[in-house]
Amino acid sequence: MPATCSSQTSGKQLREYLDAAHIQGLRAARTGVVSRQVPALAEVSATRFAMAVATVDGAEAHIGESDAGFSIQSLSKLFALCALLRHEPEAWPAVGWGPSDAGYGSVADLEHNDWRPRNPFVNSGALVVTDRLLMHSGDAVSATVEMLGGGAGEVFSDPRVAQSEIDTDHRNSAIAHVLAEHGRLVNPIDVLLPQYFAQCAITASVRTLARAALFLADRDSEPSGGQAVLDPATVRRVNAVLLMSGMYGAAGDIAYRIGLPAKSGIGGGVLAVMPGRGAVCVWSPPLDGDGNSAGGVAAIEEFARCAGWSVF
Repeated sequence: MPATCSSQTSGKQLREYLDAAHIQGLRAARTGVVSRQVPALAEVSATRFAMAVATVDGAEAHIGESDAGFSIQSLSKLFALCALLRHEPEAWPAVGWGPSDAGYGSVADLEHNDWRPRNPFVNSGALVVTDRLLMHSGDAVSATVEMLGGGAGEVFSDPRVAQSEIDTDHRNSAIAHVLAEHGRLVNPIDVLLPQYFAQCAITASVRTLARAALFLADRDSEPSGGQAVLDPATVRRVNAVLLMSGMYGAAGDIAYRIGLPAKSGIGGGVLAVMPGRGAVCVWSPPLDGDGNSAGGVAAIEEFARCAGWSVF
């Protein structure tokens, strides 16, 4: 029987919500297909599943393989963006912030937008983010891992996955060359692309990701060092762009069905934020026709329904 909807956020209540979400997620996952875009990802079993939630008041709950690391792929774009905004809060004109109805790997969309990325979550925008983060930090991968709370060994870039992308991903190479031709990049392409692929190849668990995203939900608290990760205005902008663009062409559908800022990755991860409440992350490898985790979207939809999470 589905959990009864409530605004409570105790660990026990959250676990009941996750139980209901787990059922919906496993059912929906059967309709999806594991991505073969990156050969290393095609080896992952379609039956794997994990989900975790963390709240701003300190409650946590998880289900499935919640401590297992998976390839976060485009989920890394969110944390790379936030890492860049710590160095360069006014980077928005370079990376864009508007929605796009083109695919995340579209080259034509650049031409239609004066060779400027639509937003930081399509691949062209993510390449510009990585390029500028590399310029500021000297190592975009390490800067992204740091945003994820890395350092204990549970967050790392998998060199095998990164090499798999280097060997097969000609589309991002083409996008990088177009960006460079129009003066949108700072670093040489042969320096940028290995950083970008290594960033996409970061491995982390759903528990790590849910905890790492809490700064996007917590409007008040500060880390132990006494300095907020990002200022409140920047957090609002990041969440707004997540809502409009984090799920690519399905963003409008996700806003309608779920009502949360969310980001997906072809590794099967989906991460959603409820400002003022918390963050929830799912890993379910089979993807739907939009390239989002079929089980992940269904699980978050059910969790949000039970928990009463929506920005609307």
